[in-house]
Amino acid sequence: MEQLVILAGGLPSSINDDPQQIPKPMIDIGGRPLLWHIMKYYSQFGIRDFIICAGYKSDVIKQYFLNYYIYRSDITIDLSKNKVELHNKITEPWYVTVLDTGIHATTASRIKQVEDYVENDVFLITYGDCLSNISVIDLKNLFKSSHKTMTVAAAAPTGRNKVLNISSSGNICVEKNQADSTTSWTNACTMAADHRIFHYLNHDDIFETETIQKLAAVHETNVFYHHGFWCPVETVRDKNYVETLWNHKKAPWKIWND
Repeated sequence: MEQLVILAGGLPSSINDDPQQIPKPMIDIGGRPLLWHIMKYYSQFGIRDFIICAGYKSDVIKQYFLNYYIYRSDITIDLSKNKVELHNKITEPWYVTVLDTGIHATTASRIKQVEDYVENDVFLITYGDCLSNISVIDLKNLFKSSHKTMTVAAAAPTGRNKVLNISSSGNICVEKNQADSTTSWTNACTMAADHRIFHYLNHDDIFETETIQKLAAVHETNVFYHHGFWCPVETVRDKNYVETLWNHKKAPWKIWND
């Protein structure tokens, strides 16, 4: 099975009304956790094996999948016998691994910790707080044809994102003056990589900066340009925006039939 590594271990969400401060990937978007929306999208491309790098309140994520049948199905509870009967069972053909990678671990460290769980040479990496309609097939095809260690999906910045230094040939540069100044792209939170990536990961590094710079220094990363929808859910405004899209049946990431 194809695998997707999801970085879902950051600090508690500040964009949710829940006083318990749930993990950001578990905030509610139209009655489903943000994490579910991400997994549901990628599953449309044949990805069924998910490795979730949890951290803050990892138990919340674990409980969600442990009780997935109950959350999605109607139930009858016989209190006298402590028995639960499930009706119209709804589930997904997913294989889900939830790793507690530490509350304060860096993103590079979280990915490093999944090395023993990644069974395929080629796999995908994404973040647990980003929604998009990135063409997973085209991303993987570019990655395979490039023979690089990693291909990074890039999108137009939203105004608060770090801009990537990209050359005219589509490779990420170490120095800004090597980049094509006519472009303005940022990391769109989805990457294709192979097992060589683990040699560049250090537990103290930030994946988005140090790791990518290491790869850029040896010309081992290139860019897939994504011109469609992409939204990191970082603020209350972001949450309201994607929830409005979902509620009005205009969510670009919803490519499946109910």
